[in-house]
Formats: sequence, structure tokens, C-alpha cells
Amino acid sequence: MADFMMEDSQRGDTCPKATGDVTLNLQNRGKAIDKADYGPMDPNKPNDQFWTKMGRRWKVSGDEAKDMLCGNCAAFNQKQHIIDCIEEGLGDGMSDDAMEVVDAGDLGFCEMFDFKCAAKRTCAAWIVGGPITDGAEGDDTDEYEDAEGSDDDGAEVEIMIGGKS
Repeated sequence: MADFMMEDSQRGDTCPKATGDVTLNLQNRGKAIDKADYGPMDPNKPNDQFWTKMGRRWKVSGDEAKDMLCGNCAAFNQKQHIIDCIEEGLGDGMSDDAMEVVDAGDLGFCEMFDFKCAAKRTCAAWIVGGPITDGAEGDDTDEYEDAEGSDDDGAEVEIMIGGKS
């Protein structure tokens, strides 16, 4: 877990390492693509084939699947601290444009696959109840921890992907 965190020098808080390490972020996003069909590639296009496929995985219509997005997933973290981490990670060489990139993609951080994620996309590991924001009940800490498949009480969390756990 130690190499998963990086110290944010300006705030003294920890940031997920993938928010500042492009290579790690791309590796983790690749895992989400391979294991959970993260997509669609361009969420501003119709992507009917993608949504039909996701609907079949979830046993819902393709139109219903279009409402099951990262932006409303319980693993999608958009706390201000995380947004600051993403902005800082993007800021290397483009600090004036970093927040524009965050806003344009409506970015957050996927807590399941550990990468910067766009709100209009989805994956097969989608969980109802998100996003995670500063106003979320029961979570008043800004320190990031890797959950490693457990909830706050340490109990195992079972996640169904494509009908399989």
C-alpha cells in the first residue's frame, strides 16, 4: 500500500499515486478496460453497441445501462481533496489548463481500479449510490486509503462483475 500513496507537499495529505503517475494511471485504466469493459471510448457518441453489451451484462436494456455511469457509481470519488490531487497531477507542464481538463471530463477517481475516471463512462463493476463527495454521510476524513476489498468495518465486500463474483 505504501507505493500506492504519494505525499501532497502543498496540503500534507496523501493522494492516490495514480493521480500523479501517468504510467500507473494508464496501467490501472487498462485493467478496468480488460476486466470490466470500461468505456465507451467517446461517451459523447451514441455507442449503441457498447450500451447494449453493458445492458446484457447487467440484465437491463441498453437505454437503462446508459444511466449507470461512473458519475453515479459508489466507487467514483469526487471529493475536493481528490479533485485537487488530479489537478495537481495534471498540472505538470500545464497548470493553467489542468482544471479545465478536470472539468471537461468531469473527472473523479475510481476507487475500485485506482485511476482517473470520466463521469460519463462506466464499467461492469458499477455500484449504485455514488458519487463519493465531501457531503457524503459517514466519511469525514480526507486521507485516502486503499480499501483492498473491504468496507470501513473491515468486512469483505463482494462485487459482482457481469453476473459473476
